[in-house]
Amino acid sequence: MKTQEVQFNGITYTCRVVESNEGEELQIGSTLLLDALHPGSFEDENEGFASKEAEQLYDEIFFFTDKNTLNLPDEELIAELKQDNPEWFD
Repeated sequence: MKTQEVQFNGITYTCRVVESNEGEELQIGSTLLLDALHPGSFEDENEGFASKEAEQLYDEIFFFTDKNTLNLPDEELIAELKQDNPEWFD
C-alpha cells in the first residue's frame, strides 16, 4: 500500500497512490480532503475552492472517496475505482 501525504491549511491528509493500467501513479484522496479544498457545493457557482492552492491540489488528485474505501487493500480499492473509471484500470 503506497501513500502520499498532502498538506492543506496546516492539516496533513493521507492519500493512496495506485497505478493505472498504463503505469501512471494516481493519487486517491479522502472526502475529508475534498471538503477542505472545496467547502461549498459543486452545484452552486457562487461557491468554489477554498483558495488557488486548494484548486491546484484538487487538480492533482485523481479521485476522492470515503475513508473506508480509502483503507481497502490495493486490489479492492482498484476494483472500487474501476467501477467509475474503467478506462484507467482495464
